[in-house]
Amino acid sequence: MKTKILALIAGTMLVSSIGFAAPISDLAPGEATIGYNHYNMSNDTGNNSIYLEGAVSDKFTLGIEHNHYSANSADWNTTDIYAQYKLDPSVHLIVGDRSYGYDNQSDKVFYGIGVTTNLAPKLDGYASVITNNYTTEWQAGVNYALNDKLALNVNYKSNKDNDYPTYDGVGIGLNCKF
Repeated sequence: MKTKILALIAGTMLVSSIGFAAPISDLAPGEATIGYNHYNMSNDTGNNSIYLEGAVSDKFTLGIEHNHYSANSADWNTTDIYAQYKLDPSVHLIVGDRSYGYDNQSDKVFYGIGVTTNLAPKLDGYASVITNNYTTEWQAGVNYALNDKLALNVNYKSNKDNDYPTYDGVGIGLNCKF
């Protein structure tokens, strides 16, 4: 029964329009990662994000991410609490709750998908997209392993909220497994 419910949720997510902010990474059960990213985005906007993820089993990863956006006209924040389910080693289904710190928005559930692939020794590529009825966000990038615990992340992120311009740009970050 649980498998049928999960398959139904996965199918719904894949058929819908789908976006995610933290890099998609592959963690072993019991492993966790903490990371920081800085983005120079369009419309003279900066974005700093910090996240923490932990693999609770070989299929499930739980995480939290806080984003701070800063523009000439205003500053705002979002906080995501999410879960990833590995369909296989390279495909992750994503579901979570985003708390909007602006525009009198209530929390909104989001869903999406992320994919990863090995591009070269020490270099993994990823792409992800999440959405809800207010936001669509996608990201594509690479993680370069500096050693077995530390990785450099370079990516491109795009975020579109209803009634606001699209904010997109290149980011760089660092993440550490423990």
